[in-house]
Amino acid sequence: MKFLKQSIIAFVASCVLAASATAVEPQKNDNQKPPPPPKSGKEVPRPDKTPPPPPRDNGNKGGNEGKRGKP
Repeated sequence: MKFLKQSIIAFVASCVLAASATAVEPQKNDNQKPPPPPKSGKEVPRPDKTPPPPPRDNGNKGGNEGKRGKP
């Protein structure tokens, strides 16, 4: 039981040391160049919208009154 306790403590200590060692190292993004300046916006011409077509009248004047199921 004493050996198990010592091995668990050693494992946790090694994990803590490894985590602290990686936290001290410089990161990859520290030595990056500054981002380029933003580009000026371009004006894109939009085409004129055409008016929508009139609604179709296909002769469907009634509802589903008196009908049962699909015809």
